[in-house]
Amino acid sequence: MNRTPTRVLSVLTAGALLLGVLAGCDGGGQPAASAAPSGGQASSSFQEGTSAQRLAADTTAEEDKYGGTMRLNFNGATNSLDPAQFFTNQNYVPGYHIYESPVQVADDGTVWPGVCTYEMSENNLQLTLTVRENVKFHNGDTVDIHDVVASIDRFLVYSTNGQTNFGDYIVNTEVVDDSTVVYTLSAVAPIALLTIGELKGGCKVMPAEIAQAHMDSYITDDSEIIGTGPYMLETWNRETDLTLTRFEDYVPVPDDMAGTGPAAPKHAYFDKIYCSVASDQTARANGMIGGNFDYSTSILTDMAPQLENAGCWSDKDWNGWSPTIIFNLTEANSNSIVQDVNFRKAVRACLDANQILLSTKTDPTQYAVDGCPMMPSSPYYNEILNQNMGQDLDQAREYLEASGYNGETIRWWCADSDSYYTTALPAAEMLRAIGVNVDLQVKDVTTYESSYNDPNCGDFDICCRETQKSYLHPLLSQFVTGYLLWDSPERQEILNRLGTTAAGSEESIQAFTDFCTLLDEEVPYIILGDFGTVCWYSSDMIPDRQGVDMYWWNSYFTSAA
Repeated sequence: MNRTPTRVLSVLTAGALLLGVLAGCDGGGQPAASAAPSGGQASSSFQEGTSAQRLAADTTAEEDKYGGTMRLNFNGATNSLDPAQFFTNQNYVPGYHIYESPVQVADDGTVWPGVCTYEMSENNLQLTLTVRENVKFHNGDTVDIHDVVASIDRFLVYSTNGQTNFGDYIVNTEVVDDSTVVYTLSAVAPIALLTIGELKGGCKVMPAEIAQAHMDSYITDDSEIIGTGPYMLETWNRETDLTLTRFEDYVPVPDDMAGTGPAAPKHAYFDKIYCSVASDQTARANGMIGGNFDYSTSILTDMAPQLENAGCWSDKDWNGWSPTIIFNLTEANSNSIVQDVNFRKAVRACLDANQILLSTKTDPTQYAVDGCPMMPSSPYYNEILNQNMGQDLDQAREYLEASGYNGETIRWWCADSDSYYTTALPAAEMLRAIGVNVDLQVKDVTTYESSYNDPNCGDFDICCRETQKSYLHPLLSQFVTGYLLWDSPERQEILNRLGTTAAGSEESIQAFTDFCTLLDEEVPYIILGDFGTVCWYSSDMIPDRQGVDMYWWNSYFTSAA
């Protein structure tokens, strides 16, 4: 089935954001705050449509799409397949092939059945979830509503978004029978279903006994990595690779109950998906040239001719990944100079965001300087954070003097993946240029992620990472909700407004405007811009995915084998 990606929708189309109270729906799509992702201010530089054109033109028969092992690479190791630790693409990309959510969010922001069908009452205060018939876990067990309820319970323990956008509204949970549960809410929860069903950060359904056993611990035993998704875990070597294999008993959502993009029926055309680590850009390029990979990103631009000579082809995807510099403002780091807002403003004023982004992408058509936490296609987008993005070294030195900085060593951590390091290296040099003593420390991904997500870690002052912007709603963006290193009463008050006003309404957009104003005043982190991604494919690879997320269950080889 050929589908046209919604990335061709314009910013004007995105302005048709639907006001988002939870509309009553008997298992079909639920209108929600949505906008098609676009390239924003840099999209005109991108050659778009190659993937869509290949998909539309391909004549491979449906039965011939099945087969083969799709081989992709990450720039760091997968350190967890527990949905509670889906912080990086190395974790959540294989993870959401293994797990599914009670409901699913399409690439246009509408909500559709997943493991369950759903229905909202007319007053939007009762959500009924009913497990679809014959949905199986990878261990062969049939899913019942107790599995769904336990998975939601665990999701609410580990997800701040989940608790804020759904859990805080629940006043009663009634298990009607083995297939149905009714959640009664205290008030209309504008983005509860979006939060539950979001591909990366939503609730993932697992057996009740596993969810209940890990309400206060992470899942580390491979035998407990059990979901309902189109692929199941076959092997996992923590530092090097993992293999997913097709789940032959997978039960897809019927066509008449399915949306588009991530919410479309999942076919699992590949026999297996093999994910390996290739942290070096040259290694990724040589792997594509040598036929060892079918998909790769972040490849040196000057190796493009060699890749094309080897039969590989490329497409450019504007997906909202945004490198960010983050200050550790936790109580554990209370003695650090980064707690002073003038110091943080000094850092912002000394940075040349354009040069930092160029150091990673090397091609100016593959990034845009932009400090807003939402993608330019979203009606929530504004320019507030861009007004102080320009480099001003004189002002930086004035802020530094006002902070009382006295030569303290600033401990800057970054992961050993290339984009983190290429962001940190030029930025650290810019700090040194205004007299800041920076100790840049490169950590392995596992150490870095565990420390970043530990609010009691005071071992670093600054770190950098990439986080994907949202185009649907601010409360689905880690830029708004996910930073454990910063909190304030003002921030919490704004989050409360975002969570209690209709999505896309004037009040909701004003709340986000106030959030950006707070970011500009307090500078807890600095969003540098948006990355576009050049995606390279093997000659016979036909990708079929829409929206901003990387999923592979409907992609296939033209000569499957």
